Amino acid sequence: MMTSTDSPVLLFTDVDGCLLNKHDYSYADALPALQRVKTRRIPVVLASSKTASELLRLSDELELQEAPLICENGARILWRGSDFGEQRSTVGGIHRNEILNHLQQCSKSFRFRSFEDLGVEGVMQSTDLPRNRALDAMAREGTEPLLWDDDPDRIAEFRMHLSAAGLTLTRGGRFWHVAGGMTKGLAMMEVVSEFNQLAGATAQTIAIGDSPIDQSMLDCANYPVGIPWADGSCNVTFSEAGMRATRTGAAGWAETVGLLLDRID
Repeated sequence: MMTSTDSPVLLFTDVDGCLLNKHDYSYADALPALQRVKTRRIPVVLASSKTASELLRLSDELELQEAPLICENGARILWRGSDFGEQRSTVGGIHRNEILNHLQQCSKSFRFRSFEDLGVEGVMQSTDLPRNRALDAMAREGTEPLLWDDDPDRIAEFRMHLSAAGLTLTRGGRFWHVAGGMTKGLAMMEVVSEFNQLAGATAQTIAIGDSPIDQSMLDCANYPVGIPWADGSCNVTFSEAGMRATRTGAAGWAETVGLLLDRID
């Protein structure tokens, strides 16, 4: 797992809009750079709003079984890989049932549609996922995505209502996400701490994201990367050590990962 400088590296990446294109969910453009990462034995930690079922399927497709999975924006971590101790799962924050109960109360004052409201047909329509994958996307434990149908100016008021119940609201790519205190950044630091303790070394970290829900992860990284949206906007910020891709989706992922590996090596 060492680079040529004998310094361990961990790579954390958002999925939709980064490793996968948003419009077709393809990761083909990222595969050459991903192979280069694997050759250097750098663990790739998928960190996504996706559920455990979704990330397990994707990690199997990409042959990324030797690293933990950060699911539901940090609400659940699946610990895997020989460098990270025993196989296990940890869940943090507030359970989805409690989130849904509060959203039901909020629905009396605000207009939105959560995954629970959309049902499988609505999730399929909103995500362009086939039925089996839409069902996996709905199998949530500690978060709830929603589509905002109210006045955009009322988001701040809605966020205040959620905050009073110990919940957070963060913008993702397609959806707003309600969660119970956990973030990608907190989960990332938990993974880094576990690795450093078990490996007896301090890892350098790369974090790749494209939306505000990734910001906490980028803020923790030695090398943060921002992937632009299709309209050219970059919706994350990063330190001078980071960089902004010039292309979207998987192509932008490959571009910046290649440049960072050159820099680290």
